[in-house]
Amino acid sequence: MKEFQAKVAVVTGAASGMGKAFCLDFARRGMKVVLADIEAGPLAAAGAEVGALGAEHLERVCDVSRLADVQALADAAFARFGAVHVLCNNAGVGQEGPMYEATHREWEWVLGVNLWGVIHGVEAFVPRMMAGGQGGHVVNTASMAGMFATRNLGLYNTSKFAVVGLSETLWRDLRPHGIGVSVLCPLGVRTGIFQSARNKPRDLTRTIREIDLSAADTTWLDAGQVSGMVMRAIEDEQLYIFTHPETEMMLERRFERIRQAYPK
Repeated sequence: MKEFQAKVAVVTGAASGMGKAFCLDFARRGMKVVLADIEAGPLAAAGAEVGALGAEHLERVCDVSRLADVQALADAAFARFGAVHVLCNNAGVGQEGPMYEATHREWEWVLGVNLWGVIHGVEAFVPRMMAGGQGGHVVNTASMAGMFATRNLGLYNTSKFAVVGLSETLWRDLRPHGIGVSVLCPLGVRTGIFQSARNKPRDLTRTIREIDLSAADTTWLDAGQVSGMVMRAIEDEQLYIFTHPETEMMLERRFERIRQAYPK
């Protein structure tokens, strides 16, 4: 998708971090922006920043783990702007700890936002985007945790591996329809994902451990830097978006373990 001017972008997890950076970059490119987030106060503040750039915009409180919420988001976006050209399924949460300690409700929460949130976005928006016949692009936020496993990140890894596989298949499914797909796999980015407990459901009573990458040997990026990569990926119809070159070596080690498992 080469032209952004006057087109419509929808972003979930839009109130902070990478989601807000996407919204601001879309606004700078002359797009109309639909911002969705579960946090009403920060959502309104992000909307004000988008509006200050002169962009037409719509804010919608939305829990992406609920299909009805995402369908209502799609209804509102199409009713207001008539079309959607870019969909960013970006909302995410995370927690740390051994998989065997996780409660069933914690599994439901992490998968509900990280995986079902993407599924709901695809279900609610993509058929309408196809019917509009104007092409477009879908960006699904995964993680390098969707490319290789990390100890004590089992719930997060499970959700993000699934998002990678979903995106690879969606890319194949939508190519004949002129809709591109990108899967974003960042490593160290300064976002609110590390304070996910602020949005945990009220019935999730156990204290959860936040993801801690403070000791990770990596370069930490600002959300705006990652957003620039996403904008270029949309323009170039690039499937994978990797933010940190050093992760190539990590993937090579994983693939080598897979190769070694084949009979010689």
